[in-house]
Amino acid sequence: MMRVDQNSKLDNALSKGALSILGAAVPLFAEKGFGAVSINDIALRANTSKANIFHHFKSKEGLYIAVMKSACGHLAEVLDKVEHVDNDSPRKKLEAFFTLHLQSLQAHPQSARLIQHELLENESQRGKHLAEEVFSKHFTRLVELVREGQSQDWLRKDCDTSLMAFVLVATNIFFFESRSVLQHLPEVNFAESPDRYNSAVFKLLLNGFQKES
Repeated sequence: MMRVDQNSKLDNALSKGALSILGAAVPLFAEKGFGAVSINDIALRANTSKANIFHHFKSKEGLYIAVMKSACGHLAEVLDKVEHVDNDSPRKKLEAFFTLHLQSLQAHPQSARLIQHELLENESQRGKHLAEEVFSKHFTRLVELVREGQSQDWLRKDCDTSLMAFVLVATNIFFFESRSVLQHLPEVNFAESPDRYNSAVFKLLLNGFQKES
């Protein structure tokens, strides 16, 4: 069954005024992070009052949760697309996720940096809330893709599924964040070609560094 993407559900749940506030908040949080952005900053950017923001979102934290859900909607779209890949091939599904995930990071850099800011700020209580409210359902879907590969004896069963899922995501995020530096390093010949990088790293993750005996 096809899932409804998170952005559509969020848009349907919010009024025009709330969407305007959300649109103003996203670039501010993406640029500065949660702690450095005030409700006043958002009100000025959205050309509205602080009272109106609290009317729609109740609190700064409530607005931030909505912003993060919007950002994670792009990941949901990737996972939705993967569901339509060949059902008999978990490898094709996982490879499609790895490719589409990097493409999504490049297509939506603001959302990617918003999530990156949150990971770097590392405030434990807010992190717990976001993990439960925003990230868990998407990460669980990715873990299920890995588990599917294990169940069909395509992936090693002695590896932690959540660790493998984490490595797939983290590898793409680091490339996305460091590409502007990587392309100027000597000996690096993959920074200019994200598709080539993506394909080569996926094979490397599957086969490992060790030479076959």
